[in-house]
Amino acid sequence: MIRRIAVLLGLAAVTGLFTGCATSKAPMASGGGKIKIFIVSDRGNPEEMEEKQWRYRNEVGTYMETDLLARLNRTGYEAKLITSKEEFVPGPDTYLISMEIESYNPGSSAARMLVGFGAGACSLDMHYVVFDGQSKKVMEWDDGIGTAGDWRRLPITLDDKLVRKLNTDLAAK
Repeated sequence: MIRRIAVLLGLAAVTGLFTGCATSKAPMASGGGKIKIFIVSDRGNPEEMEEKQWRYRNEVGTYMETDLLARLNRTGYEAKLITSKEEFVPGPDTYLISMEIESYNPGSSAARMLVGFGAGACSLDMHYVVFDGQSKKVMEWDDGIGTAGDWRRLPITLDDKLVRKLNTDLAAK
């Protein structure tokens, strides 16, 4: 009886692992190719922040952009990071994602390690706008997350949510 329960729990865990980690594929472009995604990231105004704050925003921004590009390309999009909206090349099956870091709190790693229980948690709040190939706004939303774990969980989780939202919304078009 115990062996049977252990086997069932093991199968449930393996099934959950594979279905939970599976990222849906990107929808195809109308011509059968890949949808092009341009990404522009706004980390804020460095003149309005302390040097340390700006350094943290650059660190989380760079990490988020690198992860998002890899995630989009792996999912089946043709993704490219651009430095300004003026570099966006509109066209069919082309989108621009404008992402802005609204706030980032790196928390305290010492408090996370010594105290635990959510002390020293870090958080990241983002604002997203998606434009279609005619530069028309098609989606806009805010998202945010906090964790008492490593700060890298923040951009990874938000990037995953963004890609899943794109897959769902663009497949419906």
